[in-house]
Amino acid sequence: MANIKKLQSWDTVLYADCVEFCPFEPYLSIAICGTYQLCESEASRVGRLSLHSIDPDQIDITPIQLVDSPGVLDVKWCRQKSYSQISLAVANSIGQIVIYTFDPDSVIHQEHVQNIGDVDSGRLALSCDWYDGCKIAVSDSKGEVSCLNVSHQGPELVGTWKAHDYEAWVASFDRHSDQLIYSGGDDSCFRLWDIRDTTSSVITNRKAHQMGVTSIETSPVDSNILATGSYDERLLMWDKRHMKTWVSETNLGGGVWKLKWEPVSARHLLAATMHNGFHLVDCCGTSGEAGREQPSFEPTIVGSYREHSSLAYGCDWGRQLSSSGRRTIASCSFYDHSLHVWSWLP
Repeated sequence: MANIKKLQSWDTVLYADCVEFCPFEPYLSIAICGTYQLCESEASRVGRLSLHSIDPDQIDITPIQLVDSPGVLDVKWCRQKSYSQISLAVANSIGQIVIYTFDPDSVIHQEHVQNIGDVDSGRLALSCDWYDGCKIAVSDSKGEVSCLNVSHQGPELVGTWKAHDYEAWVASFDRHSDQLIYSGGDDSCFRLWDIRDTTSSVITNRKAHQMGVTSIETSPVDSNILATGSYDERLLMWDKRHMKTWVSETNLGGGVWKLKWEPVSARHLLAATMHNGFHLVDCCGTSGEAGREQPSFEPTIVGSYREHSSLAYGCDWGRQLSSSGRRTIASCSFYDHSLHVWSWLP
């Protein structure tokens, strides 16, 4: 598509699976990329974090810092400063959440490590998500979801519960409540949990998706809107007040791995679709006047990026526009161990 332009790529060496831009001024150009690779000779999973400064008008994605790590499955900047610090959570292949702080010299420092479950259990922490600067939700390869409280002293595990029969691919907070966590698993099921009582889920849906549920994102601007993605290649939009059925369905032509709402407006979703590249989806709709009507959605793919030659996994929106008004986007792919930066003109 003419409105999409590749800007630069970089070889991550190890298999790349996640990338995210820092949400804070004056560091909006900073992006973190995570990698994961099975080292068969040593029967271990290794990884690396790479920090990049991506100026939309002077693209150079040569890393400014490299940090070796166990295999990285997910990275998330805290959306609010945690105790005046810019913080980053990393979910890794030995069942840990590692918290890093970011300093004014544009480097990260490891601050805290929290094990999820028993050490040496073979558990992989698969995803993580912050609520403000005080809580982290985690999903893992044992089908469990955990909640951490974060204080000055670091994270503390306050609860772990069985959420899915197989891998719990995703756990994410409802953006509008620190008590509600969504989870999606390889059992084709997604659930909503109230962390005050996790003996049973508030909502269980086994029928909407036909394959594993991999991404669940509440709209940051409309508390009624929820998006879910799955290996079944479908993006579903939901009205949280009427969860018996979805309000729209969009086939993205590849297994959905990651969904990210556009910063500020949340009009568009950025989708990583594994075998079919990355897509920009216009989700313009309304949640209903005075809360009386069901949302109206007609999601439309308005841009696609297919320059990667392997599984499309990680992606995020840059929060800065170029001088010509183009939006910068970062994406990464697995077996070709590649980080790309591209731009989109809305």
